[in-house]
This record gives sequence, C-alpha cells and structure tokens, in this order.
Amino acid sequence: MALTRRNLLKQIEFFSIGYISIPLSRQKPISDLTPEQIEGPFYPLKFPIDDDNDLTWIGNKKNQALGEKIIIAGQVLTRKYQPITSAKVEIWQACSSGRYNHEYDPNNAPIDPNFQGWGQTNTGEDGSYVFKTVKPGGYPVTRSWRRPPHIHFKVTLPNQEELITQLYFSEETTLNERDKILQRIPNNQQSLVITELTRSEKLKIRIGQFNIII
Repeated sequence: MALTRRNLLKQIEFFSIGYISIPLSRQKPISDLTPEQIEGPFYPLKFPIDDDNDLTWIGNKKNQALGEKIIIAGQVLTRKYQPITSAKVEIWQACSSGRYNHEYDPNNAPIDPNFQGWGQTNTGEDGSYVFKTVKPGGYPVTRSWRRPPHIHFKVTLPNQEELITQLYFSEETTLNERDKILQRIPNNQQSLVITELTRSEKLKIRIGQFNIII
C-alpha cells in the first residue's frame, strides 16, 4: 500500500510516539519555537523521480533502501499551538551509510541507489505530517568532527519566511554533544530538535515525534 499521511496516522495515532501515548492531534506541543539551523550544502540539485513522503521506496526500483526504516511524524503549529494546515514540509538526508545523493558530497561512503534522499508532504487539517525514511548515517566533516545522524527539514508557508532546521536522535549522545551545528543552539533549547525513537510493535518499526512550532 502506498504510504499516505492519512492511512499511516490511522495506524500510529494510539501508539507511543516519543514518550506520549495519545493521538497526535491531542498532544501538547513543546513550548518554544523550533530553532532555525543552517540549510547545509546538500539540498538537492536534482529531485528524485518520486516526490512523496516514503523515502524508502523509489517507484521505478525493485529494492527498498538499505538501513533501519523509521517513521518521523508530528504537527506543524503556531506559537499559540494552533495547527497549520497545508504547510509544505520537505526533508532531505544522507542514506544509511552517511552519504547524500548529491554530486558535491565528498564522502567516500557508498551511495544507496534505492534511497530517495528527499521527500515532501503537506500538513493535514490538524497540522500533522508523516515521513517514512531510514535512520541516516553520520559522516566526517574534518578529522576531529563527525556529524551525528540528522534529518534536514524545510517548512514553507504562504506569505511567511520558511523555517529550515535539523532533527537529531537522542541515542546519539556522544556525537550530538560534539556537533558544532547542534551546539550553536542554547542548551535549554536543544531538546526541541532531538527526538527519541520508540518502537511500535504493531508496525514493527521505530517512530520519532517532531512537532514544529513556527
């Protein structure tokens, strides 16, 4: 079955997402605005054939992407916690080996030809969005700096400046604490861009919640 925001949220809405076990539309959002972060050099120059929210499967390929499949789901909300409908949400990231499908990526890690690398979706009436992807690999920037696994987000709204940020994983504590980009965010706000992956036994996949407050 093709992945859609509606049919996937129907399956996960009453299962644990992060530390909360109530429907997405009723979750109390985080209290601060989502911190902005740099776009980085690897926003796609060429977009994949598929432009949907399932990055693990490209329509013209026979095999799925390598690595651990995960779901990232949440809501886009105003600072007064009102849902934002029809916001465009884009993500892009490295594959499980830590390499982007981008001609300027100097990483020598193998590229995964079955990984979409970039996807997009629009939020529903309750501000919800969902992506199925793989947990990205980290990668070296310098000899002393290795970026932790992360996912880039861009949220676009009509007549408003877009929000660009990055999402990190709580289980990558050591790399997170050493990351020069994440550490630009004040310590008391870093949790706003870090998710905990929690396994859904029903779906047999780990799920991370990321509410985006604009």
